[in-house]
Amino acid sequence: MKRNAVTLVEISLALTILIIALIPLMRMSSGDAVVVIETEKIQMAERILESIKTEIQAMPFKRFYERIDAEGVAAENVGPFVLSDGFYPISLSEVLEIQKQYKDFAVVGTWSFLLKDGKPDKTMVQTDISCSFSRAGKAPPVVRNKSFLIVKP
Repeated sequence: MKRNAVTLVEISLALTILIIALIPLMRMSSGDAVVVIETEKIQMAERILESIKTEIQAMPFKRFYERIDAEGVAAENVGPFVLSDGFYPISLSEVLEIQKQYKDFAVVGTWSFLLKDGKPDKTMVQTDISCSFSRAGKAPPVVRNKSFLIVKP
């Protein structure tokens, strides 16, 4: 007598082979998702840095003087000073929106007057901004930097 039925062992063997074949495909697709997210974060960081740069360059130069006067800084002190979010209120709202989605975004920066012949030159400001975020796994965080010079008109 001939049996044409499928046994439980055959079904188990077929499922085991299928699972073994799907594991590399799953790993590949999850790796692609990590790359897509990291690329999106890099683009966001670059957009934030450029937005902050544009906003700071558009503000009146006297705001730098007002800021050091408000902090009671000595005339010979050239910095660096913390670049507070008061310098870029429009970009700050964009940063806060991104932090809702990716809680690991951080923006920090400094500004300082330049030295010319060893003396403070308060007609030029060097600004340095960093935007950082964490990566998947145990990889070190990504840090994107932007530095620019602002000259008093």
